[in-house]
Amino acid sequence: MKCLLIMPRWSEQESLFPPSGRPYLDLQLECLGFSEMGFSELEPDAPFDPTRVAEEYQLILIQGTVEPGNRLRRSLLSNLGLSLGLDSDESDRLRVMGARPLYDGDGMPAGFAIKRRGRMVIYCEKSIWGLRRELVAAIREFMEDGIVDTQGMTRRGRYFSCWLAEGSESVVSSLVEASDLRLCRIRVLSNGDTALMIPAQVGAEFKERLQERLGDRLYSKSPRPLEMLVGKQLREANVAISVAESCTGGLITARLSSVPGSSAYLSVGYVTYANMAKSQCLDVNPVLIERCGAVSPEVALAMARGALRSSGAHFAVSATGVAGPDGGTEEKPVGTVFLAGVSLQGDVLEHASLYQGSRDRIRYQTSQTALHLFRRLLRREPQE
Repeated sequence: MKCLLIMPRWSEQESLFPPSGRPYLDLQLECLGFSEMGFSELEPDAPFDPTRVAEEYQLILIQGTVEPGNRLRRSLLSNLGLSLGLDSDESDRLRVMGARPLYDGDGMPAGFAIKRRGRMVIYCEKSIWGLRRELVAAIREFMEDGIVDTQGMTRRGRYFSCWLAEGSESVVSSLVEASDLRLCRIRVLSNGDTALMIPAQVGAEFKERLQERLGDRLYSKSPRPLEMLVGKQLREANVAISVAESCTGGLITARLSSVPGSSAYLSVGYVTYANMAKSQCLDVNPVLIERCGAVSPEVALAMARGALRSSGAHFAVSATGVAGPDGGTEEKPVGTVFLAGVSLQGDVLEHASLYQGSRDRIRYQTSQTALHLFRRLLRREPQE
């Protein structure tokens, strides 16, 4: 089955985490049986006619805007034969007659879903990812009714579970028995981690065995961003954290602070790009930088310890590396990154990686590893 995602051109640039929630939206849809994802962009506030989309797409997902009376909404209602009702003359609540409403976390209508000619059209005026629970419920209802595919045959969806594991495909594959691995679909994520798509029909014994083999590398049993998971754990542990960044230029802090309520645990983020800044802000000894190099495990550890001392937080994580495309050497090529994590209890975690890909990809993979270090530090935190 195929899904088509329609996004305004500007909306993916609104924030660090895009409104569509990709790639986690893609994983969620694959769990529901949509193995192929199409993508199309619209000019802001442009009209769209879903009835003209190729029949090969059984699901059309549309990201709209919150402005009332926009052209995109009007064109959808018109082309789908729907009408917009308002609670009163003063209300602009989205209430579409003849469609299934989608509600946001405050219980307000923020979209609608409707079945037309054997496929489903879903329109969201808030983040598609933010409405994911309503989205999944609506799609499941649609699939339980049966889907008419391009050959005119009615079929029901095949559901999967999505487990997220820390590490590359080769790392994850080395932990799992080959016979078990053949029952799963492996998806390599751009953040350096791996998604395992597990068929719903496998038994509890298989899942228990898989979980045991993956150990603490398994960090989620549903497709969710790591910053959301770590943020929840930090909030529940009632601890404060700080970050010291060089090659990531604030990306780790940005991901942590993108989660609503992050002020409960995020204390401070230091972006110490220059060597002088590392010394002045984090008290890293200039002699250490000169002897070992700014990109070194020794400097990464000194940065983390400096951030912990300066912030008074419970945990601190640091990152320093060569993001490229220039600046690499034979000894430390582009993609070389050193990270360190420390705690007030004296725990020390160190990590060295040689990431591959573009500058953006290297920086994002580094930020993912940094979040995993926070996750691992939390596991060592004594329970009250």
